[in-house]
Amino acid sequence: MVINSEVKSVIKNSAFLSLVTLGSDGTPHPIIAGKGEVVNDTIVFGIYKMEKTQKNLAVNPNAWVVAATTIDGNPKGYRLAGTAAAKDKQLIFTPSKAEALI
Repeated sequence: MVINSEVKSVIKNSAFLSLVTLGSDGTPHPIIAGKGEVVNDTIVFGIYKMEKTQKNLAVNPNAWVVAATTIDGNPKGYRLAGTAAAKDKQLIFTPSKAEALI
């Protein structure tokens, strides 16, 4: 399981999450995705617009999520790499790896 209790706590306590997809030419497309909900070993976002993000994912499902916050006065952050797909007005991100940033 990639999303362990510490990663989940950072996601839950982050003011917002950043999501990065890649354009068809390989250009990164970072966005502020808002809050995400951890469901099992995925992060689920509600889709509000995200037209370019959805277009990118249709060509290349690889994506990254960055979460950062402070817990007990200490900074904590993670970069999660994985894949994402848009389904039924939700973007579902499935991480394959989590790296501590702070």
